[in-house]
Amino acid sequence: MLTRFLQCVAVPCLAFAVAAASAHPSPQSEVLLEGRADSVHAQVTLPLDELALALDRRPAEPGPDSALVTDVQLGAYLAAHIRPVAPDGRAWTVKTGDVRWMLRQRPADVVASLTLRPPAGAPLDRFTLNVDAIAHQVPSHVTIVAMRGRGEARPRVVGTLRFGQRSVAVRGADPRWWIGSADLFRLGMAHIAEGADHLLFLLTLLLPAALVANGGRWQGYGGTRHLAANLLKVVTAFTVGHSLTLLLGATGAVRVPEQPVEVAIAASILVSAAHAWRPLFPRREAWIAAGFGLVHGLAFGATLRELDLSGLRLACGILAFNLGIETMQAVIVALAAPLLVLLARSRFGTRGRRVAILAAGAAAVAWVVQRV
Repeated sequence: MLTRFLQCVAVPCLAFAVAAASAHPSPQSEVLLEGRADSVHAQVTLPLDELALALDRRPAEPGPDSALVTDVQLGAYLAAHIRPVAPDGRAWTVKTGDVRWMLRQRPADVVASLTLRPPAGAPLDRFTLNVDAIAHQVPSHVTIVAMRGRGEARPRVVGTLRFGQRSVAVRGADPRWWIGSADLFRLGMAHIAEGADHLLFLLTLLLPAALVANGGRWQGYGGTRHLAANLLKVVTAFTVGHSLTLLLGATGAVRVPEQPVEVAIAASILVSAAHAWRPLFPRREAWIAAGFGLVHGLAFGATLRELDLSGLRLACGILAFNLGIETMQAVIVALAAPLLVLLARSRFGTRGRRVAILAAGAAAVAWVVQRV
């Protein structure tokens, strides 16, 4: 009888506890960042009950009867547990402003305003934010870090800190939309300099640029003007193609899975190699460059989209990144042009060109197999 009675009591209690848990999810901390001219404003929202666990005493609204933790004490606590760090390891200064006690809502919150200021010479746009106001004592606690830029109606999530995670990298906090353009320009240059598949496609397509197609074969040097015209047409067409899809991809207007794009890029090298061996589409290289440029631009756009830019910062970032790509591309083509002339005029030119074609084709096949 006693066992049956306990079951009758325990089952409804358990059901009530499950229903209560599902109806009231565990509260979370929120840190909302907004960039200012020389600082970053942070609005920190902390659930009161879990903050009490972290403090091992309950903070309460200051009053004559209960003031276990004052605003000053809580401000000092937050300044010690919300720590921005510059890329070179120097700590930012943290100053606590207003503290509001949201006691009438359930669950109750504490909302504090903080001013985060970088050390001299440190960038406002890049820092690491360490947050452990509650998580160092409550392992199950979740902290969401978000940022709202100038003119943005909704904040965007920068990171979600769960068990074992205490820091998140913050980018784009500077409200000036042109800040970071130099970094994106260098990123565009590096993307081409380090992107062997993009370079190999373009250089393989340009291998016969100094030659004249005749009778289904590449025969004879066509002259400096012929080479310059071919270089200009192919490079311009490739630029137009990848710039279009870079714009669409970076803005999120077009989203294509990464694997088929990477496979198509490797396949584009195979097509270029086949054309460099024997003219498949003479005097139409620009169209091929533009078509495959659309594919290569999707990869460029995916790289830029990961930075999560918006508004004027996005527009400026796309321009700077693309200019970096074009600058490095122009440098490489300028260095390759004299070699193409020497290759076309040398009696060993055909043999040298075919060795380069076979090497490019082998690399393309290896990439296709790897990416598939």
